[in-house]
Amino acid sequence: MIPSPGGISRFVNKTVPFRFNGRELSFRLSHALFSSFDIDAGSRLLLKSLAQVTDLRSVRSALDIGCGVGVIGACVASQAPDAKVVMQDRDALAVAFATENCQENGLGRVSAVCSLAFRGLGSQEFDLVTSNLPAKAGKPVLRSFLRHAAGCLTPRGVAAVVIVAPLASFARETVADFRGEVVHLEETNRYAVIHYRAGSAGKETAAQREDLSPYIRAASRFTPHGFSYSLQTAHSLPDFDFLGHAGELSFEVAKDAAVVGRVLVWNPGQGHLPAGLLARQGREISSLAIASRDCLQCAMAELNLSSMGRPPESIHSLCSEADLEKAFPEGSFDLMIAAPQAIPRVPWQPGLARAAHALLAPGGELLVVGTSTEIHRFMNQDHGLRTRISKKHAGFRAAILRRS
Repeated sequence: MIPSPGGISRFVNKTVPFRFNGRELSFRLSHALFSSFDIDAGSRLLLKSLAQVTDLRSVRSALDIGCGVGVIGACVASQAPDAKVVMQDRDALAVAFATENCQENGLGRVSAVCSLAFRGLGSQEFDLVTSNLPAKAGKPVLRSFLRHAAGCLTPRGVAAVVIVAPLASFARETVADFRGEVVHLEETNRYAVIHYRAGSAGKETAAQREDLSPYIRAASRFTPHGFSYSLQTAHSLPDFDFLGHAGELSFEVAKDAAVVGRVLVWNPGQGHLPAGLLARQGREISSLAIASRDCLQCAMAELNLSSMGRPPESIHSLCSEADLEKAFPEGSFDLMIAAPQAIPRVPWQPGLARAAHALLAPGGELLVVGTSTEIHRFMNQDHGLRTRISKKHAGFRAAILRRS
């Protein structure tokens, strides 16, 4: 679930013009998303290579992975007016920006999807697959990106990616490992652009594209504050081998929470807190829902809770706390757990205050955790909740508030 276009205005940092292959475009950028002040150099280099060596007008289908605000996908669509262009990103806010940017530029036949890379595509094939590869994703994930891109190409298709220079040799070697055919290579001191065909690499099945294993880092047992549970953890999410201060504090106050009935978790991370609560008080929990901006958080929480025999009853990809009350009926929950992620100049406190007041049943509780400053600001909101517990440690605070 993503807000309708126009609902992202409060997240906009600036709007920048961008000229691609003779077409004037503009893009709204956000502090919450990659490259918040200008079009990044890596995307510019990739687009320059596409304009020089690819006949974009012959493209009938294109896929942009990790689309961000939609720069690469929109530029491709601007040159291939008859093409079906699909953009994917794991961040719901990025997808909302990409959708609005394409609409503002008058680009039809473009769809933006909130999902992990290549998931939900079934057996679709594409003439062009592009990506500004995220260096922080980790080599197992990047390796799967490169292979999946080859596996979903049409017979004449090309994958075109840009990656930071320190990972250039890794990317070239990965393409060689699955016998991809490099058709264009361009390197600077900061980036490398690689265009390649599938070569002798085989087509992938829809099931292979759904595989979550490249994201998995480890499986471990955790025992914070008397809770005990096992968890699989992912690359590029925090708390993968031990809990940080915020996580520890969450469990410290969770010991005294009224864990009963219907539970909603906003930004579950690896799934630590819902897994710990299920392991300790699972019989008292009648249903569990999860929501986040980040599809990987949702996927990892779903994986871990399903392994405990309690898969979430609902999963929502949402842009912000303000969208929670749009996703669920009034009075839906007895306990809400929230780990808001601060965005410069866009306070989350009013949205969570409204959502908690709307979604908590009478007597329901909210467990909220974050930096001491951010939680202090929330507790000063007019939310109609009574503070029951508040604890601070190492610059973080966790609190439980009850609806009367």
